[in-house]
Amino acid sequence: MLLIHQIKYPVGTQFSKEMIARKLRCSDSDILSYEIERQSLDARNGHFEWSCSVYARLRNERKYLRNKDTEEKERPVYEIPEGVKTDDRPVIAGFGPAGMFAALILAEAGMRPIVIERGKCAEERIRDVELFFREGVLDEESNVQYGEGGAGTFSDGKLTSRSKNYRVRKVLEELVEAGADPAILYEHMPHLGTDRLREIVVNIRRKIIRLGGEVHFSERLESLCLRERTLTSVVTAHGKIDTQAVLLCLGHSSQATWRTLYEQGVHIIPKDFAAGVRVEHPQSLIDRNQYGEYAGHPDLGHASYKLTHRSSAGRGVYSFCMCPGGIVVPSSSENGTLVVNGMSYSQRDGANANSAILVQIPVSDFDNGNPLNGFACQQAIERKAFRPGFRAPAMNIRDFVKRTGPSELQLVTSYPLGVIPEDMHDLFSDPVGISLEDGFLAFERKIPGFLAGIMVGTETRSSSPIRMVRDESGQSVNTAGVFPCGEGAGYAGGIVSSGTDGIVQAENVIRFYREKEQVIHN
Repeated sequence: MLLIHQIKYPVGTQFSKEMIARKLRCSDSDILSYEIERQSLDARNGHFEWSCSVYARLRNERKYLRNKDTEEKERPVYEIPEGVKTDDRPVIAGFGPAGMFAALILAEAGMRPIVIERGKCAEERIRDVELFFREGVLDEESNVQYGEGGAGTFSDGKLTSRSKNYRVRKVLEELVEAGADPAILYEHMPHLGTDRLREIVVNIRRKIIRLGGEVHFSERLESLCLRERTLTSVVTAHGKIDTQAVLLCLGHSSQATWRTLYEQGVHIIPKDFAAGVRVEHPQSLIDRNQYGEYAGHPDLGHASYKLTHRSSAGRGVYSFCMCPGGIVVPSSSENGTLVVNGMSYSQRDGANANSAILVQIPVSDFDNGNPLNGFACQQAIERKAFRPGFRAPAMNIRDFVKRTGPSELQLVTSYPLGVIPEDMHDLFSDPVGISLEDGFLAFERKIPGFLAGIMVGTETRSSSPIRMVRDESGQSVNTAGVFPCGEGAGYAGGIVSSGTDGIVQAENVIRFYREKEQVIHN
């Protein structure tokens, strides 16, 4: 098989076998089969065209290796690990992307995993979240943070990942099998949209159950039972489950559970996180800036952006989870706190673009000896931002930069529960406020008109402020049988990387059981 790079063709045309033939200067009939590996947008010199990498099988393949963009390479194929026959069933705490893909691999390997998820199934969770968006009535156990699919279920559903891990393909293929558009396997910036995700997570759950797994909703992990720093069972609100292995896929918002685990002696260290705001702009502004005369082209869809800056306070400022044609939504998991996030539907047809603009919060800002103080730092910002009815503080970006105080908002926000114009400097420390100002000015130079947007606050849950340290076997460094996993444990960020980490840890769990079996037989 050959992997052929840099096959280019104009925006507005469909990829075809003939394009491979022209690239290789061969006959169409010599191409036996092909599959697009990756598609990206080449916009150099203002001329937009697609650039593809393609896996292809041809007659007499070796003669084409002289082409500088061609290499001999087989597509990596993920193989399900061979399971272990045991009466002991691994437990997975949390059913976000990490827990979902860990459960899927274990189920496919015949290990019959038991999943416990503190929130509700997607069908019930959707009703709770929509009530919250509509009336500001928060269910603290069923919300944007807790429930089937994790926080990603109510997001843009981005599937980008920096990882070159071959397991990424397994994640994408399972999403396609569960109902995603097959184009996500190669698109340059694939996304699902919250409406598609709500269906996909249900289908993956059904597959896990069909393969012998169990999924228990509204069942929260309360604590671990340990003997000589070795797991013997897990305790939930419904009782005890005996097990030798638990995958902790709790997510970054399960603060109380992480505290309990820390009190039980599981090794946790603090790490940097980020905080900031959501900004909104007319989507048409972003489209014109990014696509120029191609703005509105149906092949391109709505434009996104990715921005970074180093502030005069020495902190990184960057855009995160940019949602073209999306809405800003309340994402709190506790009453008396305000967290916002961005969400898009699959069509991305909203009038506004939104993105988090975040500032690095280093450990030195909150570390006083307790590794969980990052949670307290997050919560302090969230409580300061809370307004009755979950209305959100908001401000024109230009007013924030000029420090003139709040004035009438220059853009109608998409935030569903209403906003209150106020000076948002009051929500942040001076280094964070200065960094936001510097970042906004830098971003105006990259996207003219950026300062004409509005900011809605606050966003604090982009990453976990802790890491539960694990060793080469995937287990906690000081607690045998405990496998930290995913974003909440400090090992991922986003749907794909979390799902990939879930697969890695499922493999480690299978290896863990295999080694135990070998000890017994010896």
